[in-house]
Amino acid sequence: MTRFQLAFLSMKFLLAFTMFVSLAAQAGAPDWFSDYMKATGCDKDYLCAVGEGETLADALSDARSEVAKFFQNKINSKSQVSTSSEQKGINASMGSFDEWTSRTMSEETSEMISGLEIKKQEQVGGHTYVLMTLDRSKTAKLLKEKIEDLDTEDSQLLELNSRFTYPKMMKNLVLIEALNDRYTLVSHMPLKLKVKKETIQDKINKLVPVKMVLVTIDKKLPAKLNHVLIDLLSPLKVVIVSKKLSPKYTLRSEIVTEEQYLKVEGFKKLNVQFRLELINSKSQVMGKLSALSEQTARNSDQAIEKAIPDIKEALQDNLEQLSNLKFED
Repeated sequence: MTRFQLAFLSMKFLLAFTMFVSLAAQAGAPDWFSDYMKATGCDKDYLCAVGEGETLADALSDARSEVAKFFQNKINSKSQVSTSSEQKGINASMGSFDEWTSRTMSEETSEMISGLEIKKQEQVGGHTYVLMTLDRSKTAKLLKEKIEDLDTEDSQLLELNSRFTYPKMMKNLVLIEALNDRYTLVSHMPLKLKVKKETIQDKINKLVPVKMVLVTIDKKLPAKLNHVLIDLLSPLKVVIVSKKLSPKYTLRSEIVTEEQYLKVEGFKKLNVQFRLELINSKSQVMGKLSALSEQTARNSDQAIEKAIPDIKEALQDNLEQLSNLKFED
């Protein structure tokens, strides 16, 4: 059964709380556990939760878990509505863009929950009961700092006027939205942002195609890795074309393997490194990124094949590194 209550739950939870009080009292819980709001003085300055278990560790885990669930349920509920409405404005070619942003939707609350403090504990009949509190002002300060740092990063990225920064900015904005929801829950007021999600979404929707040529140094890229690059870049309206068309930008790639010592017959331990540079018409390197993956394989080709998922993840997480100089379409 549910064994917690939060200091600022809305009226729709009162019936569940009344049932909880009755069941807890029947189980022999201490008086303060059954009516802790009155007995312990939880007020607007603290978020309070109770937990129970056979041991102190179990009771603490119970209280922390319920607080985490409370926050996550609030965030997930709002995020699902938001994501559903936004997808209507994203065309089919931008399918993989959702993949970039969706990975931030399950941001953990562990750091915030670590601020919970034990205010009261008691053992009754071999069962442990605890009351934990979370200081609203301290939690709000932590969340505010995180939000402002991410918003400042987005503001700096926006100045580069580069489509390669949009995935990073959108991931930041999805995270900001979740953090801002939590900030509102503990402070009762949302923060105003310098960069809004709608602004970046509008820029993405209005992107015009830009042609680039993909060249490789020495070893040819495997077809599967070529497809990964195309799939990741196409939502940003990057079109890979032939060098004969003299496009304004060049993506220069290189993949190398370095053998490490491995005392297993028939197998090799290999470091696979992928490098990617963006070069403009003035031969300036606008930005570059790299990915390193350690693999055990029979040969370098197999190691490269096994490293592709790691390379894809690195590209998704660091694509903005291709934009150290201002981008001009």
